[in-house]
Amino acid sequence: MENKGITKWIEKHILPLANKIARNKYLKSIQSSFLSAMPLMMIGSFALIIAEPPMDYTTMEAGSLLYGFFKGWAGLAAAVGGPLNFLFDVTLGSLAIYVALGIGYFLSVHYKIQPYTPTITTLITFLLFNTDYVEGGFSNSYFGGTGLFSAMIVAIITVEFYRFLIQHKVGSIKMPDSVPPALAASFEALVPIAIISLVATFFTTLVKNVSGVILPELVLSLITPLIKFIDNVFGVTIVSVLQQVLWWFGIHDTAIGAVLSPIRDSNFAMNAAAYAAGTSAKDLPFVFCSPYWWVFVTIGGAGATFALAALLLTSKSTQLKTVGKIGIVPALFNINEPVLFGLPIVLNPLMLFPFIVAQTLNAIITYICMSSGIISRCFVEPGWNLFAPIGAFLATMDFKAVILVVLLIIMDAVIYYPFFKVYDNKVYKEEQEGISE
Repeated sequence: MENKGITKWIEKHILPLANKIARNKYLKSIQSSFLSAMPLMMIGSFALIIAEPPMDYTTMEAGSLLYGFFKGWAGLAAAVGGPLNFLFDVTLGSLAIYVALGIGYFLSVHYKIQPYTPTITTLITFLLFNTDYVEGGFSNSYFGGTGLFSAMIVAIITVEFYRFLIQHKVGSIKMPDSVPPALAASFEALVPIAIISLVATFFTTLVKNVSGVILPELVLSLITPLIKFIDNVFGVTIVSVLQQVLWWFGIHDTAIGAVLSPIRDSNFAMNAAAYAAGTSAKDLPFVFCSPYWWVFVTIGGAGATFALAALLLTSKSTQLKTVGKIGIVPALFNINEPVLFGLPIVLNPLMLFPFIVAQTLNAIITYICMSSGIISRCFVEPGWNLFAPIGAFLATMDFKAVILVVLLIIMDAVIYYPFFKVYDNKVYKEEQEGISE
């Protein structure tokens, strides 16, 4: 099948499916919820950094270069560690709550329902399903990453149930026009909220009595095979290749990211919680998580194009050098549309191989380094658009991670270079022929 035939087949069969996935109301609500919770994830991450020094100064030689630094850090952690750990618990450590509330809000907005009541109702059902009654209150064991998947399910079902009851005016209490709108709305929602709360109470009791565990533990046990399938060298390779093939055809990676983001973010939240509980950064449960992907795999944007943006600055071609000048600064912050569409990489047969291989090798090499303990795994969320070497240190608190990222950028440049050189010569020759004419 010729290139044009493949392109037409992709446009006919794959593009509609990818667009449908990207536009799915539930996935969009989940994505929007995680994006809105990003400040809380970052605040919790940096609180954890200060409260939990990555190195124990007592194991270091007293006269060593970093002994005094980490001893001072340990002193600071001893002084403020308690409040900062509490801050971690109520921000990143309670991520499932905020994601559930976000889904309740954004899904309600999608349906053009006044969002306050269904969002609060989502909080009620979250607490009923994601907690277990203990003497004097309830447990918060599943407020963090381990409760994320059940939180998503509960939030979506709650809003859909609420919408059904409201649309069908089940138990609707109509108040006189003279009553303030907020009060009228609260009476209108009274019976639906009561029905949802009672149904949730019944089902959470049923789940526990039948399965012996509460919903988040049950959901996590069911989704574990999918997480294990992705969180290995084979899994990250498949994900990277598939993402890049779609990108090359101009299909944005949100088509895959919408499905994978909850897994990446959940894994990260569980890593952070494990580190806060005292697990070594090299022994955290997951490699595949959001900072791993943004910082170590897609360096400069999809396709690991930071190295290519730097190479473009050396172009003989005026056109390509201009793309490099325009693209290098955004590439520092993992934004590479100027390079993807300005070079272009999209639908450019010459650039397909390095576009797939550079990113995929980043994923494989980093996975091997983290899974073997050569560098620490990620437990801090530095933000997806932070320059990779800085983000690598912040995500792992491991200086070796910075060295790894620098080596990956050099490797990416080596992979891109021969293809860049051929393309640069081609475009330069066309420019010269245009001038001579």
